[in-house]
Amino acid sequence: MSNYIKLTRPHQWIKNFFVFGALIFSHEFLNINNVFKVFVAFICFCLISSTVYVMNDIVDVNKDRMHPQKKNRPIASKKVSVNQAKVLFVILLASSFVISFIFNWKLSIIVGLYFLNNIAYSFKLKNIVLLDVISIAVGFLLRIIAGGIIINVTLSSWLLLCTLFISLFLGLEKRKGEITSLKEDSSKHRKILDDYSIEMINDLSNIVCTGTIIFYALYTVLAYKNQYMVITNIFVVYGVFRYKYLSETKGCGNPTEMILTDKGILGISILWAITCIIILITT
Repeated sequence: MSNYIKLTRPHQWIKNFFVFGALIFSHEFLNINNVFKVFVAFICFCLISSTVYVMNDIVDVNKDRMHPQKKNRPIASKKVSVNQAKVLFVILLASSFVISFIFNWKLSIIVGLYFLNNIAYSFKLKNIVLLDVISIAVGFLLRIIAGGIIINVTLSSWLLLCTLFISLFLGLEKRKGEITSLKEDSSKHRKILDDYSIEMINDLSNIVCTGTIIFYALYTVLAYKNQYMVITNIFVVYGVFRYKYLSETKGCGNPTEMILTDKGILGISILWAITCIIILITT
């Protein structure tokens, strides 16, 4: 059972917390009914994202066996057979669509679009330079859009732009981390890495890093009548800079690993969330 759980990669579910964005910034986090709705959306995205991870492990099993870390994954290490993984894939896929459709048909459409985007990524887009990173960013956008749809609120354009740019930033830094960690074997694991260079990624990363900070600042200024949300910019700036620093000095671009293991990023993320909630409650 532990191998099946590992195959679904529950540690990656942290990315699905993006669905709570609309709930927090629309002042709806005190509405128990809406909290429940967004939690259901979160569960659906956990199920569909795990479906994608299982699918990718099935498709990439031979490549994973040549990777220094991924060779230990359940399918690559033969702890879970390909046929067993296919059964799990069907169960997860069906569960995500059934739950989302029963609860809100619009949510099932977003879940479907997320799955189709990942199908396109897994079989085509991951081999096309730049489009691979854009596809990853689309996945984050769909998460936050789902959170808005499920509670019927309109999302700020600035918030959507901030989400787009920060996800592009994370995607580019992940590519850089893969190049630096795999070195000369990088193209054997992911052919697209031949089309990237550290210099190119740094240039693009600097652009989207700047865009993330600017769009979040505009959001805090233009989306609220009070100006107290501007205070939260200091947490965002530090978090982005800290991530950039770790990527440059530690050579790790895995977003999930950094957020869960680095005390600086984890701490500033918690402080940012608490500060946002306090400001929204008291103003």
